Amino acid sequence: MLAHPSTLANYNAWANRHLAAACATLTPAQLAEDRAAFFRSILETLNHILLVDILYRERLEGVDSGFKTLDEFLHQDLASLTAHQVAEDRRWIALTKDLDPEKMDEMIGFWTLMDNPDRWEVPKHIYFTNLCQHQAHHRGQVHNMLSQTGMAPPPIGYIEFRVDTDGAFVTTPADA
Repeated sequence: MLAHPSTLANYNAWANRHLAAACATLTPAQLAEDRAAFFRSILETLNHILLVDILYRERLEGVDSGFKTLDEFLHQDLASLTAHQVAEDRRWIALTKDLDPEKMDEMIGFWTLMDNPDRWEVPKHIYFTNLCQHQAHHRGQVHNMLSQTGMAPPPIGYIEFRVDTDGAFVTTPADA
């Protein structure tokens, strides 16, 4: 069985908390350093993750976010960025909590923020899956950039989330 969007929203919030805690140990200069990533720095990549979380949610709510590009800088410091991400994570958890699985085939239409915008229409199950993939993809980049600082980044995998939050899939060795 595939994970329900509310489970994925909770996973996203969990992984974001773990990354934010690790990032909080860095200096502002380390967070802003260009590390040759797609969005250059840790701080810019975290800003991008938040921007897309907002963009996807507002599309579902029928709200125009006003974003023009995917690299708009929402916060210059980690503390305000983290506070905003926590609030956004809570919105996603609330939005997906009572989502009817029967409605996941409904279409959602939106304009992309690419250089040459296109109008796309996709089923909600693809929309939610893409959001989860997007979040994991860019958190992976932050994970790598944290490694570049000499830090051992925190584990942020889905299985770790399930084990940490509900003990799912925990087994003992056969010879224990």
